[in-house]
Amino acid sequence: MKHLLLLGFLVSVGGCSLSAEPPALAEQRSDLLDDDSDGVINARDLCDRTDASAVIDNDGCPTYLLIESDNSLRIQFANDSSNVAPAYSEELDKMAEFLKLYPETSLELQGHTSSPGANDYNQNLSVQRAKAVKAQLEQRGIDADRLTLVGLGEEDLILTDKTETPQLVNRRVVGRVKGFKGDIEEAWTIFTRREQ
Repeated sequence: MKHLLLLGFLVSVGGCSLSAEPPALAEQRSDLLDDDSDGVINARDLCDRTDASAVIDNDGCPTYLLIESDNSLRIQFANDSSNVAPAYSEELDKMAEFLKLYPETSLELQGHTSSPGANDYNQNLSVQRAKAVKAQLEQRGIDADRLTLVGLGEEDLILTDKTETPQLVNRRVVGRVKGFKGDIEEAWTIFTRREQ
């Protein structure tokens, strides 16, 4: 009797159709495109054309590693002079190389003087010193638009002593890099090697 009931059940189930209507496709209401293939949709992506090798944040922007390097320039001047001494050639070469390596950066050149002399004269001399350093960097292939000048005259003295050595320290142009974030942190690939 058990077999008969089981057979009757199978016949009744077998007669039923197991097919169902497929669900309707969901309508896409938002743009889910990711043109730069960084995993962040265009609607939320704040950084277009992200480098494919970069580790990105939630906004689709690359993350950066701060590197330990001195991104500044310091050139001393003789009294009442705006001539850049040949001894600074290597330092200027390094700064030019850095600026070429990071084209999104710019350099602010701050000219300074020592305190002897009239304020107006020192102000003009500080601008002339900054212009002289700018010209040296332009000769090394740096676009003038990336170099800004600030003449501070004797406003920002490092040392206030009137002897020669402190005065020499005050006669300077300082270059400060603007817009440098660091190197892009690269994503792991099959070629990445673990440090041993």
